Amino acid sequence: MEIYKELWYKVKEEYNEQTAFGNVYNMNIEVLMSNPFFESRVMLGEDEHLRMLKEGLAKSFDKSVEFVLKG
Repeated sequence: MEIYKELWYKVKEEYNEQTAFGNVYNMNIEVLMSNPFFESRVMLGEDEHLRMLKEGLAKSFDKSVEFVLKG
């Protein structure tokens, strides 16, 4: 969590012309692009793996909302 909080502040600094919504979007792109597993799936053209990752990310968004609400 600390690493991602730091990433949030760094993204806000680098993309200061963006809205908070745009910065969440940019942060998500940077997280994905920095992940070696994600990069390898893209470079290998592993469309099925990418589809599974995309579906999992959508579910993880909903789970994150649940976690925040539970505090």
